Amino acid sequence: MSSAQAILDASRALFAEHAYPDVTIRDIAARAGVSPALVMKCGGSKKELFRRTGTIAPPALPDVPHADLGAALVDDLIGRHERGEIEHLVRALNLRITGPEPAEVRARFLAGYVDPLAAVLHGPDAAVRAELVVGALTGLAAVLRMLRTPAAGGALELVRDHYARAIQLLITPRRSMATH
Repeated sequence: MSSAQAILDASRALFAEHAYPDVTIRDIAARAGVSPALVMKCGGSKKELFRRTGTIAPPALPDVPHADLGAALVDDLIGRHERGEIEHLVRALNLRITGPEPAEVRARFLAGYVDPLAAVLHGPDAAVRAELVVGALTGLAAVLRMLRTPAAGGALELVRDHYARAIQLLITPRRSMATH
């Protein structure tokens, strides 16, 4: 692997693990096994590395029937939590707050999370429902990762069931008031 690739890989990993202000050029150099000067020469500034490494990398949407999408999305999120994997939604939220380019992070977030979900939802309000789904999942991810609740006492299965139903309600378009 080239030094330039090692620098990009190290940057990607560090920005996925830590808030932007907590990552230094020295950290990137140490992770890549190169000098800080080489990081600057090959990778550019910290801000440039942040932009180039695509710090928001959402998981693919589950390939399930539309009626099962809510449960699948919640299961994927809780599965990442149980495995101790990086939670992309919390990462995106953190980067929106701490990153050097909040507007760019927002644009990447929408393109990576909301737009793909809106593309598979049905109905004229699919984009709004996709934003609501992603917002609800982000809230669940934040509660699980940052507040470390409500997983205590075996409540995680209950959380899974309730959230799956709530997310599915957001996924499924409402019938027009005229049909009621």
